[in-house]
Amino acid sequence: MRNIIRLIQKYKNFLFFMMLEIIVVSLLFSWRNSFHSSNYINSSNTISASLFSLKNDVVSYFKLRDINESLLDENAFLKEKLFNQSVIVGKRFVKVNDSLFYKSYSFQKTKIINSQFKFSENNLLINKGRLNGLSIKMGLIGTKGVIGIIDNVSAHFSAVKPLINPTFGLKVIHKKSNTWGDFKWLPSKNNYRTAFIENVPIYTSVNQNDIFITTGSDGVFPFGVKVGKVIEVSENIELQTLSILIELEEDYSNSNIGFVVKNLNSDEIKNLNLID
Repeated sequence: MRNIIRLIQKYKNFLFFMMLEIIVVSLLFSWRNSFHSSNYINSSNTISASLFSLKNDVVSYFKLRDINESLLDENAFLKEKLFNQSVIVGKRFVKVNDSLFYKSYSFQKTKIINSQFKFSENNLLINKGRLNGLSIKMGLIGTKGVIGIIDNVSAHFSAVKPLINPTFGLKVIHKKSNTWGDFKWLPSKNNYRTAFIENVPIYTSVNQNDIFITTGSDGVFPFGVKVGKVIEVSENIELQTLSILIELEEDYSNSNIGFVVKNLNSDEIKNLNLID
């Protein structure tokens, strides 16, 4: 007690000054002084808002993965609703505008962990395999259009043959005229963003920016998935066909996300010998 009294006596001037400062500050920002009080409140609100905003940015950053996964799930769900409105049988299709119709396709999200696009024979690698229910001849589409077809599967990974591979074959349809054609990628003439559509009859009206889509006849892809848009059209008078240069929907230099297409009726269709 004696030491406390001595300490107070020693610093009595400083303590008296601090007491006056507290009284002055409390009076300055009291509710009676509206001007200073409002400035104080506004300043504190600004600081608080900045801190909360910073906190929200940090939390949002760490939640980006969860948000992205949620968007991918929603994307897969929407694709199922969109492409299950068509029932594909052989080279004929019946389109039913009813999302509650019998489900023909399911879509499983996956990540593309390696994408080749500078070679004459390119391949992709995805992070899903046999243990995820994948098998060869399943299709892979991206957020914009067709990517390729699975041609090799291990327990946890799958190799995909993309459109930008000369051995890749696909029947396509000119969306405006419903005319069929053959997709071809020629490494000597095409890059990772272009390809050709061959064997379209010469009388077909094809214009720049027209869209080519999947036919659904192979049972791999549903009807209507985008393949590419027209850049240039030339005529082959001898064969009476058009040679059409297209720009691919998917950019293989920037492909990260895909959806594996599972035909839920593939076994039934194979039993009818409608597809290989």
